[in-house]
Amino acid sequence: MNTAATAHPRPVGTTANHHPDRKSTMLHPLKIVAGLFAAGILACAPAHAGHAKATASLSNIEFVLTDLDLTDNISPSITFTYQVIGGAFYYSALGEPSPVDHIASYGAISRTVPSGGVSLSNAATSMYAEAHADTLPDPLGVSSHTYQYSNFTLSPSTRLTFSARADTFMDQDGLTKALSIAGISGDLTTYINGVSGRDAFTMNLTNTHGQRSQLLQGVLETGRAVGRGRLSADASVQLSYFSGTPTSPVPEPATYGMLAAGLLVIGAARRKARQA
Repeated sequence: MNTAATAHPRPVGTTANHHPDRKSTMLHPLKIVAGLFAAGILACAPAHAGHAKATASLSNIEFVLTDLDLTDNISPSITFTYQVIGGAFYYSALGEPSPVDHIASYGAISRTVPSGGVSLSNAATSMYAEAHADTLPDPLGVSSHTYQYSNFTLSPSTRLTFSARADTFMDQDGLTKALSIAGISGDLTTYINGVSGRDAFTMNLTNTHGQRSQLLQGVLETGRAVGRGRLSADASVQLSYFSGTPTSPVPEPATYGMLAAGLLVIGAARRKARQA
């Protein structure tokens, strides 16, 4: 309520050029100005539409030993001498310092941030890495990586088959770079009469779009001598976005035009108010 009008009511015989609802008519140009100004502000603000989610995992991680010489009276065996298990992730948005976290044993960790999140887990027969971004701050950098590797000694005349099921997923719109990868690898060195022999394999499932699954499998074999080597498994995802433009861009000419039009409307409204 307008308390001034209530305290001092106008005479019934108001002159013809008086408009009791002048304040309500004045709202229209102000609404126009507000709309133009808001449009100008939105045009100046950086808009980064898009989203992303990436996962990578290994399951059913296992190895099988096969005796290649049934006459040597040596049973197939493997001895693990050293093992490393771990994982780490970071999430950096708008150039702010990256939150980093890691594990150094079997376990799981996760972090939620305003524009997304990161997580990973690591177990004896499985591992998982995930990252997602609900919006795309500029710039954006995300990485989640989990791994395990083991040094071993393998008996003579033995075949070692190392395998895992890999699953990767990528759903992204507008990213500069996106990668989801799960893999296994192995190498083996043997020495016979002072001569070394080496065997190795690497199997990866890499994905930049959609869902992919694959059985990964590698084989290592020893001859008449003991072999020494390493088995590795890892899963990782990476997301990044960088527009290459300043975060506070210079307004377009059309934006200046809208703001100028708004100023003209304000000026015209004030002149009419003074003339009334």
